Amino acid sequence: MGNNYLSIEEYTLLKVFLDLEFKLYAPKYPTTPQETPSQFLEKIEATSLANAKKGLQMALNDFVEETANWTPEAIAAVDARFAAAGTFTLSEVRRRYSKKYLQIIKRGLIRSETEYYLLKGIADGGGIEPGATEGQQIETMLEAFEAKIMKD
Repeated sequence: MGNNYLSIEEYTLLKVFLDLEFKLYAPKYPTTPQETPSQFLEKIEATSLANAKKGLQMALNDFVEETANWTPEAIAAVDARFAAAGTFTLSEVRRRYSKKYLQIIKRGLIRSETEYYLLKGIADGGGIEPGATEGQQIETMLEAFEAKIMKD
């Protein structure tokens, strides 16, 4: 999904998601800015909403990549925290906005453990409606990868 197609409502919820991710999970260094990601994005919005949306998309992809090897249990715990804050869960963000996820689904084949854990986290995290075609495709891909690993 192109970032310019984000509705204002989605964009606003994703800024809440990003601020919470920054507060809870981003490593902090002496050089880490004091402002939140949404405050930074608001400065960009003043001149270009499209550029702010691109920046948001890059930050979301970074977080998705950082969490690629997290266990389903860790994803479920993060999802609960984000849901309690009234924003998207990590599983939803992975499914909706992750370039890697969209590439794997389009390809129809899991090529690595990292890809496996990304899809497993989405499937286990409840980011997909039960019985949805996409969910069935993911289950088939996970089973195929598991069978390949057992055979090797």
